Amino acid sequence: MPIPQLRTRAEATDYQETSRSADVVAFIDTLVGQTKLAKRVDFGQSGEGQPLISLVISDRNCFTPELAQKQKKIIVMVEANIHAGEVEGKETLLGLARDLTLTPLGKKLLDKLCLVFVPNFNPDGNDRISPGNRALDLKNLEGQVNPPGGVGTRYTGEGWNLNRDNMKQEAPETRSLAKLYQAWWPHLFVDCHTTDGSIHAFDLTFDIPHGNAELFHLSRDYNRELAERVSAAVKKKHGFDSFWYGNFLKEGDPRSGWHTYPALPRFGSHYRGLLGRLDVLLETYSYIDFPRRCAVIRAWVLELIRDAARYAKDYRTATSFEESAIIARGKSPDVKDLVGINYGVPHRNAEGALVFDYPAYVLGKDIATINSFDEASIEGRRYPGKRRKAYKSPHYRTFVPTHAVSTPSAYLVPASLAARLEGHGIHFEKLATAERFQVDSYRIARREQTFSPDVAANVPAPGENEVPLSQKPKPVRFETILTVAAERSEREFPAGTLKVPTDQRTGTLVTYLLEPHSDDGFCRWQFLDDSLTVGELYPIHRVVEATRAPLKVE
Repeated sequence: MPIPQLRTRAEATDYQETSRSADVVAFIDTLVGQTKLAKRVDFGQSGEGQPLISLVISDRNCFTPELAQKQKKIIVMVEANIHAGEVEGKETLLGLARDLTLTPLGKKLLDKLCLVFVPNFNPDGNDRISPGNRALDLKNLEGQVNPPGGVGTRYTGEGWNLNRDNMKQEAPETRSLAKLYQAWWPHLFVDCHTTDGSIHAFDLTFDIPHGNAELFHLSRDYNRELAERVSAAVKKKHGFDSFWYGNFLKEGDPRSGWHTYPALPRFGSHYRGLLGRLDVLLETYSYIDFPRRCAVIRAWVLELIRDAARYAKDYRTATSFEESAIIARGKSPDVKDLVGINYGVPHRNAEGALVFDYPAYVLGKDIATINSFDEASIEGRRYPGKRRKAYKSPHYRTFVPTHAVSTPSAYLVPASLAARLEGHGIHFEKLATAERFQVDSYRIARREQTFSPDVAANVPAPGENEVPLSQKPKPVRFETILTVAAERSEREFPAGTLKVPTDQRTGTLVTYLLEPHSDDGFCRWQFLDDSLTVGELYPIHRVVEATRAPLKVE
């Protein structure tokens, strides 16, 4: 049984409150003082100067990536509280860390695993606690059943949505976590969230990386298999009902379709999918009560850990295969191996502004069975509904790119992007002298702008409530859209130009970041705006001749 003196704030208040950041630090430091199976490892600071803390859990003093690799352990990284109004994962990771180290629960698991828990990824948002944050509003299908003491905010203290920041890395929290991820290179990453939306009867919905499913077919197939296997284990051992993440295609109509969220790699799960790693997104259902949400996410994290230990060989095989395949595509580029880099469908809104949809499609006869309630309850937005009912519905979870490109052997990139490349763990070399290359370039035909919903927000003062998404907070972040035409030439590039090879483990990510028509690349996020002129060439070029691939960052 857990040591009764060491309890989370949620446990100590009978789930009336959630932990403040100081509570998280105190809990971790107390736990580390009581066990040799856990070590606190700080990995950066928040925008407001709070420590970003990871808790490494394993046996045999295995608290570094090097030792984990030497001891051949599967590395599982679990992140919680990225949106600090979604606090169940934070409480769960603390309690689970205690139970894995101070009770027999983790004895066999820690022999095969090295766990890296990040329980409070958004400490600044966490401490902006208010009972009005994420207030339940079933009319607009948003909010949650809060602990009476309230929860934190969706955004950081600086206003960033960390789960839209993985490609652009504008928040210090994102940049710090990226370095932690690159150091550990986990086989499996688990991201803990809470979701509102359509009226259904599942305790939790889950998902895996989307986009480029054909390119990453082996890991995606295995990722889907492990998620469904764990879902079954959670039901059998813990009694919770789970299903693939989604909402009704037409709100109020459970037969219209069940669709997932966009395949943009600004979302963490899709970002990590581009790296060929295994990933599971967990979304507890916000309309069930707080203690049950904590219980279901604990069940899922525990069973994922058990699954990783039981199928360690398969986890390693799937991730090793994809890493080798990414590197091989860069060493021997094949024009038939296309990387989807844009999934957006553009249109004009009523004011004439350029906006985008990111639709999912139904593959064949992909059918979802949705546990929900009677139609009157769904239409009336009542939870729970009067009568449980299951519906068969088309499953919209397949993505088709609107733009796809082959992988070149390398890119030639302005030196101004060096720090941004390093932020993603991308290796490159600087040209010591001017050199000539045969390249594919892009001539800019048109330049426009679109806004980014739910990417950044004006932050409420501490104690004030954040603005609900249904009230459509004023957009404060925009994206650059280019229309381009390709042309081939031989050109000389000056000394200092960065040569970025694609035969590295981040090779597919490199392509997604550097193409001008990518829906989530450096161009899209306005990092090249000062060097974009209609009629001139885009400043990043694709090398189409063989090139060496040094891997030392300068």
